[in-house]
Amino acid sequence: MSPRRRQLLAALAGLPFAPSLARGAASAPFDTPLRVPGAGGLMAQVSAAQPLALTASVRREPIFPGRTTDLMGYRTSVDGAAVVNPLLRVRTGDVLDVTLANRLGEDTTIHWHGLLVDERNDGSGMAPVRHGEDYVYRFRVLNRAGTYWYHPHPHDRTGAQIHLGMAGMLLVEDAEDDELRRELGLEPGRNEIPLLIQDKQVDARNRIRYEMGEDDWIGNRMLVNCTPEPYLDAATGLYRFRLLNASNARTFLIALTQAGRRLPFTLIGTDGGLLARSAQLTECFLAPAQRIDVLVDFARLLAGSTVMLEGVAYDPMEHDAGGGDPATEHPGAPPLGAPTPLMQINLKAVGDTPRKLPTVLSTLPAVPAMRGMPRKFLLHQKGTRWYVNGYNFHDDMRAVKVRVARGTTETWEISNDVKSMPHPMHLHGFQFRVVERRGSPAQVRRLAVTAKGHTPQDLGLQDTVLVWPGETVAIAIDFSQPFQGEQRYMFHCHNLEHEDQGMMLAFAVA
Repeated sequence: MSPRRRQLLAALAGLPFAPSLARGAASAPFDTPLRVPGAGGLMAQVSAAQPLALTASVRREPIFPGRTTDLMGYRTSVDGAAVVNPLLRVRTGDVLDVTLANRLGEDTTIHWHGLLVDERNDGSGMAPVRHGEDYVYRFRVLNRAGTYWYHPHPHDRTGAQIHLGMAGMLLVEDAEDDELRRELGLEPGRNEIPLLIQDKQVDARNRIRYEMGEDDWIGNRMLVNCTPEPYLDAATGLYRFRLLNASNARTFLIALTQAGRRLPFTLIGTDGGLLARSAQLTECFLAPAQRIDVLVDFARLLAGSTVMLEGVAYDPMEHDAGGGDPATEHPGAPPLGAPTPLMQINLKAVGDTPRKLPTVLSTLPAVPAMRGMPRKFLLHQKGTRWYVNGYNFHDDMRAVKVRVARGTTETWEISNDVKSMPHPMHLHGFQFRVVERRGSPAQVRRLAVTAKGHTPQDLGLQDTVLVWPGETVAIAIDFSQPFQGEQRYMFHCHNLEHEDQGMMLAFAVA
């Protein structure tokens, strides 16, 4: 589509036209300081070691220059300061006790994404919280240290509520992570910074727009920590960035660049915490719901120079039967796979001399051994609907399609049809290890570091895995858990429009 045609569509839709974003050029102003979680406001840091009350509601917030924006959010007050979508900090073994007051005007929940919980606390659409009701989530945090998050998960409205503002990060900490901070001189808020990345569809009046029933909802503005096109003033030392892709449908190929040159960074963790050993990369795919934990050494760069955090170009492999480019449905939005500048890093001063990274970062649990034949899942499309093994959740909602014996280990083989698109598949209630990738496209094969096709990202604990068209990914799951009775969970695509349109099934552990 020509820039002129895109500009005309943007005008008709009342949306701002951003030629730099449509082209993917790094020419956005990046003149707003990054919101680093502090004591109040959006993404303020809050200890979750004591009971917490969150109210789901819509209020106006200053996100973009000019008009304020109606924002769905989880709201609370700490020491008299209003807080929206707090960054929650908790330690392994603590009891997380959160009361949700739903004042949103529709059903909602809190799904504790990546946490090992029972059905009652999972926050899936099977336990909706009605408008005007309160619901108490109370459970012991069993996960190791890592970057997790929380978001709504009501049936049919997950995509809308997350896009309209409801998402927050949750950092679990333990002694192993404490030791890494000490060894590397890392300090949260100074040189350890969480980065919640989302694209939003925003109109000329600063309203975040969402249309039900659309596929692949993508945005024309890139936000990091609810900051549009931000900059971060940094020093020429070591930084830890904890990245979460909380977008509805956009996958990023994350890179750090300077004057067009890729800079190395070190992957130290994934969805479920630290890797056993680090890996040096120049790029990493980050699909919706996935997290990566990276170290960046700016020591060899000059003070006064700048670095860009961006999504660099890749083949989005949009082979679905619907055809077309989602960007034409969302004027001003960079197409999937297009370059997407995210944040400018200004190296303002000379920092500390980086310390040596330990050879061994962590001790990971062993990969669960396969018992019996793998359980197979096919991701495919019929007409305009997405299916898992020929099943769409809306065919018979709440029916349990898979039953697993508690304490067993299974291998699930997830195969994506060739005429498809990438699907980030998320498992509730458990984490898993990637066993192998087969049939991967060239842009994934070149990242492989083992004979089984693992990328460095595949070597850690995960709860969401990206499966490309024509690819099969085998994952190993340990279904041990301390909960009694039947526990039901969801397995679904975390492209939120696919989830809401039924690319999901329920499984039970008993």
